[in-house]
Amino acid sequence: MIWVVQPNPSPGNPTVIASSRSQEEEMNRSLEIRASKIFKKEQGEILWPYGLAVPKQRRSQLSPEQYEETAAHVRVAQQVIVDWAEDHGLRCSESGCCPKWLLRNASRQCESDACGKYGSGSRDDESWFDHPVYWIKDGLPAAITSAPYSVSEEDRRRIEQWKESGLVAAFGGPGWYGFGTTQIVMWHPKRLTSVCLAEDADRLLRHSK
Repeated sequence: MIWVVQPNPSPGNPTVIASSRSQEEEMNRSLEIRASKIFKKEQGEILWPYGLAVPKQRRSQLSPEQYEETAAHVRVAQQVIVDWAEDHGLRCSESGCCPKWLLRNASRQCESDACGKYGSGSRDDESWFDHPVYWIKDGLPAAITSAPYSVSEEDRRRIEQWKESGLVAAFGGPGWYGFGTTQIVMWHPKRLTSVCLAEDADRLLRHSK
């Protein structure tokens, strides 16, 4: 039995339904078409964010049961992130860096000596900035999502400092990367008026069984 996410009429509230093999193949084709409008493709394959690509079975070193369990989580997580991006009108950008990127009028990285992630600038954002994904809306930097394994008080204080720069942030619930991560979204309120936290793929799978 294959499990797939089926969105409800209300955004951000998908349900999980059982699917036959033919239905799964049709859903996969539909998902690839939708995902190609959000993420880039390379050699015909979607460039999913880190941790959201279905692993190659031969290279995974997992038992058949472990592999199917892992692949099922990834498939649902892929649909969750595509649903979330579509609900907010977002596309993934490869030009993001630190939160200063959100304050720019074009999707380009900071200069290396001033970037809080890739350069020699402040490293105060390093711990909560795990597994980041950068999102644009109408060609402008709009949101950053991350999935750290924990959020410390220092991280919370740092996020509050970014709010003083005019950005908005929300966190809570599992990150779509899975593996015990926490979901954080930071966005530019003039480019993205509101944000809903994404569903948790593991929870959807548990409730489907």
